[in-house]
Amino acid sequence: MFLLAAVEVYSFLRFHPNVNALELAAKLEIAQNESPAERQYWKEFKQANKVTYHPWVLWRRQPYGGQMITIDQDGVRRTLHTRCDDKTFTIWMFGDSVMWGAGAPDTDTIPSLIAADYEKAGRPVCIVNYAEKGWANTQEVIGLMEELKHAQHKPDEVLFYDGGTEAFTAYQSGLVDVHSNYLSFKNFLDNWGAYEKAGFAYFGQTNTSRFLKKMGALGQNKPAAAARPKLDIDATASAVVENYVQNMEFVELLARQYHFRPIFAWYPNMAVGHKELTPYEQQVLASEYHQFPGMDAIYQATYRKARDLNPPDLIYLGDLLDDRKDSLYVGISHLKPEGNRMVADHLFEILEREAGNTPGTRGQ
Repeated sequence: MFLLAAVEVYSFLRFHPNVNALELAAKLEIAQNESPAERQYWKEFKQANKVTYHPWVLWRRQPYGGQMITIDQDGVRRTLHTRCDDKTFTIWMFGDSVMWGAGAPDTDTIPSLIAADYEKAGRPVCIVNYAEKGWANTQEVIGLMEELKHAQHKPDEVLFYDGGTEAFTAYQSGLVDVHSNYLSFKNFLDNWGAYEKAGFAYFGQTNTSRFLKKMGALGQNKPAAAARPKLDIDATASAVVENYVQNMEFVELLARQYHFRPIFAWYPNMAVGHKELTPYEQQVLASEYHQFPGMDAIYQATYRKARDLNPPDLIYLGDLLDDRKDSLYVGISHLKPEGNRMVADHLFEILEREAGNTPGTRGQ
Protein backbone atom coordinates (compact mmCIF):
# COMPACT_ATOMS: atom_id res chain seq x y z
CA MET A 1 0.00 0.00 0.00
CA PHE A 2 2.90 2.34 0.77
CA LEU A 3 4.46 1.58 -2.63
CA LEU A 4 1.17 2.22 -4.44
CA ALA A 5 0.72 5.50 -2.60
CA ALA A 6 4.28 6.55 -3.47
CA VAL A 7 3.74 5.77 -7.18
CA GLU A 8 0.44 7.70 -7.15
CA VAL A 9 2.10 10.77 -5.61
CA TYR A 10 5.00 10.56 -8.09
CA SER A 11 2.57 10.31 -11.01
CA PHE A 12 0.61 13.28 -9.71
CA LEU A 13 3.75 15.42 -9.56
CA ARG A 14 4.94 14.37 -13.02
CA PHE A 15 1.64 14.42 -14.89
CA HIS A 16 -0.36 17.64 -15.43
CA PRO A 17 -3.38 16.77 -17.60
CA ASN A 18 -5.11 20.14 -17.72
CA VAL A 19 -2.58 22.92 -17.64
CA ASN A 20 -4.38 26.23 -18.01
CA ALA A 21 -2.57 28.50 -20.43
CA LEU A 22 -3.90 31.53 -18.56
CA GLU A 23 -2.31 30.20 -15.37
CA LEU A 24 1.03 30.11 -17.18
CA ALA A 25 0.48 33.72 -18.23
CA ALA A 26 -0.37 34.62 -14.65
CA LYS A 27 2.90 33.13 -13.42
CA LEU A 28 4.79 35.22 -15.95
CA GLU A 29 2.87 38.33 -14.90
CA ILE A 30 3.51 37.76 -11.20
CA ALA A 31 7.20 37.06 -11.85
CA GLN A 32 7.50 40.48 -13.50
CA ASN A 33 5.13 42.37 -11.21
CA GLU A 34 5.47 42.22 -7.43
CA SER A 35 2.32 44.28 -6.89
CA PRO A 36 0.28 42.99 -3.91
CA ALA A 37 -2.90 43.81 -5.85
CA GLU A 38 -1.70 41.66 -8.76
CA ARG A 39 -0.98 38.75 -6.47
CA GLN A 40 -4.31 39.15 -4.71
CA TYR A 41 -6.15 39.14 -8.02
CA TRP A 42 -4.57 35.92 -9.27
CA LYS A 43 -5.14 34.31 -5.88
CA GLU A 44 -8.85 35.13 -6.14
CA PHE A 45 -8.91 34.11 -9.81
CA LYS A 46 -7.67 30.64 -8.89
CA GLN A 47 -10.19 30.33 -6.05
CA ALA A 48 -13.04 31.50 -8.29
CA ASN A 49 -12.03 29.27 -11.19
CA LYS A 50 -14.45 26.51 -10.20
CA VAL A 51 -17.58 25.58 -12.09
CA THR A 52 -20.76 23.68 -11.30
CA TYR A 53 -23.26 21.97 -13.58
CA HIS A 54 -25.83 24.35 -15.04
CA PRO A 55 -28.88 23.18 -17.05
CA TRP A 56 -28.56 23.30 -20.86
CA VAL A 57 -25.34 25.36 -20.95
CA LEU A 58 -23.44 22.64 -19.00
CA TRP A 59 -21.39 24.81 -16.66
CA ARG A 60 -21.16 28.13 -14.88
CA ARG A 61 -18.88 29.49 -12.18
CA GLN A 62 -19.71 28.67 -8.59
CA PRO A 63 -20.70 31.63 -6.37
CA TYR A 64 -17.69 33.52 -5.06
CA GLY A 65 -17.15 36.67 -3.02
CA GLY A 66 -13.71 38.29 -3.01
CA GLN A 67 -12.22 41.75 -2.99
CA MET A 68 -11.70 41.77 -6.77
CA ILE A 69 -13.97 39.03 -8.10
CA THR A 70 -17.63 38.57 -7.17
CA ILE A 71 -19.92 35.91 -8.65
CA ASP A 72 -23.57 35.69 -7.64
CA GLN A 73 -25.73 32.65 -6.89
CA ASP A 74 -26.60 32.29 -10.58
CA GLY A 75 -22.95 32.15 -11.62
CA VAL A 76 -23.04 35.68 -13.06
CA ARG A 77 -20.09 38.00 -12.46
CA ARG A 78 -20.67 41.43 -10.93
CA THR A 79 -20.81 44.46 -13.21
CA LEU A 80 -20.15 47.88 -11.69
CA HIS A 81 -21.63 51.29 -12.62
CA THR A 82 -24.93 49.62 -13.44
CA ARG A 83 -28.46 49.99 -12.14
CA CYS A 84 -31.08 47.39 -13.01
CA ASP A 85 -34.80 48.06 -12.72
CA ASP A 86 -37.86 47.83 -14.95
CA LYS A 87 -37.23 51.17 -16.65
CA THR A 88 -33.45 51.27 -17.20
CA PHE A 89 -31.95 50.69 -20.65
CA THR A 90 -30.68 47.11 -20.48
CA ILE A 91 -27.83 45.34 -22.28
CA TRP A 92 -27.06 41.65 -21.93
CA MET A 93 -23.55 40.56 -22.83
CA PHE A 94 -22.51 37.05 -23.80
CA GLY A 95 -19.10 35.58 -24.57
CA ASP A 96 -16.31 33.42 -23.21
CA SER A 97 -13.64 34.23 -20.62
CA VAL A 98 -12.59 37.33 -22.57
CA MET A 99 -15.94 39.01 -21.96
CA TRP A 100 -16.16 37.43 -18.49
CA GLY A 101 -12.96 39.31 -17.67
CA ALA A 102 -10.19 36.80 -17.03
CA GLY A 103 -7.13 38.89 -16.17
CA ALA A 104 -9.08 41.83 -14.75
CA PRO A 105 -10.89 42.65 -11.48
CA ASP A 106 -14.61 43.43 -11.43
CA THR A 107 -13.89 47.12 -11.91
CA ASP A 108 -12.03 46.55 -15.18
CA THR A 109 -14.05 43.95 -17.07
CA ILE A 110 -15.38 45.05 -20.44
CA PRO A 111 -19.01 45.19 -19.17
CA SER A 112 -18.04 47.29 -16.14
CA LEU A 113 -16.01 49.68 -18.28
CA ILE A 114 -18.82 50.06 -20.83
CA ALA A 115 -21.21 50.76 -17.95
CA ALA A 116 -18.78 53.41 -16.72
CA ASP A 117 -18.87 55.02 -20.18
CA TYR A 118 -22.66 55.22 -19.98
CA GLU A 119 -22.38 56.68 -16.49
CA LYS A 120 -20.00 59.38 -17.72
CA ALA A 121 -22.43 60.17 -20.54
CA GLY A 122 -25.14 60.70 -17.93
CA ARG A 123 -27.23 57.79 -19.14
CA PRO A 124 -28.30 55.10 -16.64
CA VAL A 125 -27.76 51.57 -17.90
CA CYS A 126 -28.24 48.00 -16.71
CA ILE A 127 -25.53 45.68 -18.04
CA VAL A 128 -25.57 41.98 -17.19
CA ASN A 129 -22.42 39.94 -17.88
CA TYR A 130 -23.67 36.48 -18.84
CA ALA A 131 -20.28 35.44 -20.26
CA GLU A 132 -18.57 32.29 -19.02
CA LYS A 133 -15.18 30.69 -19.55
CA GLY A 134 -14.94 28.26 -22.42
CA TRP A 135 -18.40 29.03 -23.76
CA ALA A 136 -18.88 28.69 -27.51
CA ASN A 137 -21.47 30.80 -29.30
CA THR A 138 -24.11 28.06 -29.44
CA GLN A 139 -23.96 27.82 -25.63
CA GLU A 140 -24.42 31.58 -25.49
CA VAL A 141 -27.48 31.39 -27.75
CA ILE A 142 -28.98 28.68 -25.55
CA GLY A 143 -28.16 30.80 -22.51
CA LEU A 144 -29.92 33.75 -24.14
CA MET A 145 -33.01 31.62 -24.81
CA GLU A 146 -33.15 30.53 -21.17
CA GLU A 147 -32.74 34.05 -19.85
CA LEU A 148 -35.41 35.39 -22.21
CA LYS A 149 -37.83 32.73 -21.01
CA HIS A 150 -37.34 33.50 -17.34
CA ALA A 151 -36.33 37.17 -17.04
CA GLN A 152 -39.11 39.62 -16.24
CA HIS A 153 -37.26 42.58 -17.76
CA LYS A 154 -36.10 41.87 -21.31
CA PRO A 155 -32.97 43.47 -22.82
CA ASP A 156 -32.88 46.40 -25.22
CA GLU A 157 -29.59 45.19 -26.74
CA VAL A 158 -27.74 41.87 -26.67
CA LEU A 159 -24.01 41.83 -27.43
CA PHE A 160 -22.13 38.66 -28.38
CA TYR A 161 -18.34 38.91 -28.10
CA ASP A 162 -16.65 35.86 -29.64
CA GLY A 163 -13.95 34.44 -31.89
CA GLY A 164 -11.29 32.48 -30.05
CA THR A 165 -13.42 29.72 -28.57
CA GLU A 166 -15.16 29.17 -31.91
CA ALA A 167 -11.80 28.36 -33.49
CA PHE A 168 -10.38 26.53 -30.47
CA THR A 169 -13.23 24.04 -30.05
CA ALA A 170 -12.71 22.94 -33.67
CA TYR A 171 -8.96 22.65 -33.08
CA GLN A 172 -9.54 20.70 -29.87
CA SER A 173 -12.10 18.17 -31.11
CA GLY A 174 -11.93 18.23 -34.91
CA LEU A 175 -15.66 19.04 -34.93
CA VAL A 176 -17.67 22.17 -35.58
CA ASP A 177 -20.49 23.43 -33.35
CA VAL A 178 -19.43 21.64 -30.18
CA HIS A 179 -18.60 23.00 -26.74
CA SER A 180 -15.16 23.11 -25.11
CA ASN A 181 -13.77 19.75 -23.95
CA TYR A 182 -16.43 17.96 -25.98
CA LEU A 183 -14.43 14.72 -26.25
CA SER A 184 -13.88 14.58 -22.49
CA PHE A 185 -17.61 15.03 -21.85
CA LYS A 186 -18.40 12.40 -24.46
CA ASN A 187 -15.92 9.91 -23.04
CA PHE A 188 -17.30 10.39 -19.54
CA LEU A 189 -20.90 9.85 -20.60
CA ASP A 190 -20.02 6.96 -22.91
CA ASN A 191 -18.43 5.19 -19.95
CA TRP A 192 -21.02 6.23 -17.39
CA GLY A 193 -22.32 2.68 -17.02
CA ALA A 194 -18.88 1.28 -16.25
CA TYR A 195 -18.35 3.74 -13.41
CA GLU A 196 -21.82 3.06 -12.00
CA LYS A 197 -21.16 -0.66 -11.68
CA ALA A 198 -19.00 -2.31 -9.04
CA GLY A 199 -15.58 -3.06 -10.48
CA PHE A 200 -12.20 -1.55 -11.16
CA ALA A 201 -12.98 1.07 -13.80
CA TYR A 202 -11.97 3.79 -11.34
CA PHE A 203 -8.34 2.65 -11.62
CA GLY A 204 -8.31 4.23 -15.08
CA GLN A 205 -8.80 7.64 -13.47
CA THR A 206 -5.81 7.41 -11.14
CA ASN A 207 -2.70 9.51 -11.65
CA THR A 208 -0.68 6.32 -12.03
CA SER A 209 -2.84 5.07 -14.89
CA ARG A 210 -2.71 8.40 -16.70
CA PHE A 211 1.03 8.69 -16.26
CA LEU A 212 1.60 5.16 -17.60
CA LYS A 213 -0.58 5.90 -20.64
CA LYS A 214 1.40 9.06 -21.28
CA MET A 215 4.72 7.24 -20.99
CA GLY A 216 3.42 4.48 -23.25
CA ALA A 217 2.50 6.99 -25.92
CA LEU A 218 5.96 8.55 -25.69
CA GLY A 219 7.52 5.11 -25.96
CA GLN A 220 5.69 4.59 -29.24
CA ASN A 221 6.90 7.96 -30.52
CA LYS A 222 3.38 9.38 -30.43
CA PRO A 223 3.59 12.97 -29.24
CA ALA A 224 0.63 14.52 -27.48
CA ALA A 225 -0.18 16.59 -30.55
CA ALA A 226 -0.77 13.39 -32.52
CA ALA A 227 -3.80 12.65 -30.35
CA ARG A 228 -5.58 15.67 -31.81
CA PRO A 229 -7.59 15.14 -34.97
CA LYS A 230 -6.07 16.39 -38.21
CA LEU A 231 -8.01 19.26 -39.71
CA ASP A 232 -8.69 20.51 -43.18
CA ILE A 233 -7.94 24.05 -42.04
CA ASP A 234 -9.76 25.92 -44.78
CA ALA A 235 -12.88 23.72 -44.74
CA THR A 236 -13.04 23.75 -40.94
CA ALA A 237 -12.66 27.52 -40.77
CA SER A 238 -15.46 27.94 -43.32
CA ALA A 239 -17.71 25.60 -41.33
CA VAL A 240 -16.99 27.46 -38.07
CA VAL A 241 -17.94 30.82 -39.56
CA GLU A 242 -21.01 29.37 -41.31
CA ASN A 243 -22.18 27.92 -38.01
CA TYR A 244 -21.71 31.32 -36.39
CA VAL A 245 -23.76 33.00 -39.13
CA GLN A 246 -26.56 30.48 -38.61
CA ASN A 247 -26.53 31.28 -34.89
CA MET A 248 -26.75 34.97 -35.76
CA GLU A 249 -29.87 34.26 -37.81
CA PHE A 250 -31.47 32.42 -34.90
CA VAL A 251 -30.69 35.33 -32.58
CA GLU A 252 -32.24 37.76 -35.04
CA LEU A 253 -35.47 35.75 -34.99
CA LEU A 254 -35.44 36.04 -31.20
CA ALA A 255 -34.72 39.76 -31.55
CA ARG A 256 -37.85 40.29 -33.60
CA GLN A 257 -39.95 38.37 -31.09
CA TYR A 258 -38.52 39.98 -27.95
CA HIS A 259 -37.71 43.40 -29.42
CA PHE A 260 -34.00 43.75 -28.73
CA ARG A 261 -31.09 44.72 -30.97
CA PRO A 262 -28.51 41.96 -31.56
CA ILE A 263 -24.86 42.95 -31.99
CA PHE A 264 -22.04 40.53 -32.85
CA ALA A 265 -18.31 41.24 -32.53
CA TRP A 266 -15.13 39.15 -32.75
CA TYR A 267 -12.41 40.17 -30.31
CA PRO A 268 -8.68 40.89 -30.78
CA ASN A 269 -6.32 37.92 -30.67
CA MET A 270 -2.53 37.70 -30.65
CA ALA A 271 -2.58 34.85 -33.17
CA VAL A 272 -4.34 36.90 -35.83
CA GLY A 273 -3.54 40.55 -35.21
CA HIS A 274 -0.39 42.42 -36.21
CA LYS A 275 0.33 44.12 -32.93
CA GLU A 276 4.03 44.55 -32.13
CA LEU A 277 4.35 42.16 -29.19
CA THR A 278 6.33 43.04 -26.10
CA PRO A 279 8.81 40.47 -24.69
CA TYR A 280 6.21 39.51 -22.08
CA GLU A 281 3.51 39.01 -24.73
CA GLN A 282 5.93 36.96 -26.81
CA GLN A 283 6.45 34.68 -23.81
CA VAL A 284 2.70 34.33 -23.34
CA LEU A 285 2.15 33.47 -27.01
CA ALA A 286 5.05 31.01 -26.99
CA SER A 287 3.56 29.20 -23.98
CA GLU A 288 0.20 28.99 -25.77
CA TYR A 289 1.76 27.55 -28.93
CA HIS A 290 3.85 25.11 -26.88
CA GLN A 291 0.72 23.76 -25.20
CA PHE A 292 -1.39 23.84 -28.37
CA PRO A 293 0.90 23.30 -31.39
CA GLY A 294 -0.64 24.26 -34.71
CA MET A 295 -3.40 26.30 -33.11
CA ASP A 296 -2.35 29.45 -34.94
CA ALA A 297 -3.36 28.04 -38.35
CA ILE A 298 -7.01 27.43 -37.46
CA TYR A 299 -7.23 30.75 -35.59
CA GLN A 300 -5.87 32.71 -38.55
CA ALA A 301 -8.04 30.94 -41.14
CA THR A 302 -11.21 31.31 -39.07
CA TYR A 303 -10.64 34.98 -38.29
CA ARG A 304 -9.79 35.68 -41.92
CA LYS A 305 -13.12 34.26 -43.05
CA ALA A 306 -14.99 36.12 -40.31
CA ARG A 307 -13.31 39.37 -41.38
CA ASP A 308 -14.54 38.88 -44.94
CA LEU A 309 -18.18 39.00 -43.85
CA ASN A 310 -20.03 42.27 -44.48
CA PRO A 311 -19.52 44.73 -41.59
CA PRO A 312 -23.27 44.95 -40.80
CA ASP A 313 -23.26 41.20 -40.21
CA LEU A 314 -20.27 40.96 -37.91
CA ILE A 315 -18.07 43.61 -36.33
CA TYR A 316 -14.47 42.49 -36.73
CA LEU A 317 -12.10 43.72 -34.03
CA GLY A 318 -9.22 41.32 -34.67
CA ASP A 319 -6.97 44.20 -35.71
CA LEU A 320 -8.16 46.74 -33.12
CA LEU A 321 -4.85 46.75 -31.22
CA ASP A 322 -2.51 46.57 -34.22
CA ASP A 323 -1.07 50.07 -33.72
CA ARG A 324 -0.26 49.58 -30.01
CA LYS A 325 3.22 48.74 -28.74
CA ASP A 326 2.55 48.55 -25.00
CA SER A 327 1.81 45.32 -23.15
CA LEU A 328 -1.95 44.71 -23.34
CA TYR A 329 -2.41 40.94 -23.45
CA VAL A 330 -2.35 38.55 -20.51
CA GLY A 331 -3.32 35.54 -22.63
CA ILE A 332 -3.67 34.84 -26.34
CA SER A 333 -6.86 36.92 -26.30
CA HIS A 334 -7.34 37.91 -22.64
CA LEU A 335 -6.51 41.54 -22.00
CA LYS A 336 -5.13 43.53 -19.11
CA PRO A 337 -7.39 46.29 -17.74
CA GLU A 338 -5.89 48.90 -20.07
CA GLY A 339 -6.66 46.65 -23.06
CA ASN A 340 -10.19 46.12 -21.83
CA ARG A 341 -10.55 49.89 -21.61
CA MET A 342 -9.71 50.30 -25.30
CA VAL A 343 -12.18 47.59 -26.29
CA ALA A 344 -14.90 48.95 -23.99
CA ASP A 345 -14.65 52.47 -25.41
CA HIS A 346 -14.88 51.06 -28.94
CA LEU A 347 -17.84 48.84 -28.10
CA PHE A 348 -19.58 51.74 -26.34
CA GLU A 349 -19.48 53.69 -29.60
CA ILE A 350 -20.87 50.68 -31.46
CA LEU A 351 -23.67 50.16 -28.94
CA GLU A 352 -24.63 53.82 -29.13
CA ARG A 353 -24.57 53.72 -32.94
CA GLU A 354 -26.66 50.53 -33.04
CA ALA A 355 -29.19 52.10 -30.68
CA GLY A 356 -30.50 54.06 -33.66
CA ASN A 357 -31.20 50.98 -35.77
CA THR A 358 -34.34 48.90 -35.91
CA PRO A 359 -34.28 45.54 -34.07
CA GLY A 360 -33.60 42.46 -36.14
CA THR A 361 -32.63 44.15 -39.44
CA ARG A 362 -29.16 42.76 -39.99
CA GLY A 363 -27.59 43.90 -43.23
CA GLN A 364 -30.54 46.07 -44.29
